[in-house]
Amino acid sequence: QKATHFLSWCWGYSLHQVQSGITNWVKTHDVQLEQVFFYMCFFVNNQFRILVDSSVSGADNLDKIFAGNLGRIGHLVALLDHWDKPVYLQRIWTIFE
Repeated sequence: QKATHFLSWCWGYSLHQVQSGITNWVKTHDVQLEQVFFYMCFFVNNQFRILVDSSVSGADNLDKIFAGNLGRIGHLVALLDHWDKPVYLQRIWTIFE
């Protein structure tokens, strides 16, 4: 199934935070759950390994990869850990996404 929404999140989030955030998003938006498919970069590329460890190829064109995926998918859902000073707004990828 093709992704319908790009899920933007932070590495430091717990599984519970991600699950809770997705659950809350579904409850507050008029969507049919069976028709929502999230793209999570975690399953496709590991930004930490690409940028910090330089152990995976792709760092040179990561901006093009992200731009292509975001453009193709068309919708972005941003997960915040807290309303007061969320970690999400302190990360550089937020500006790009």
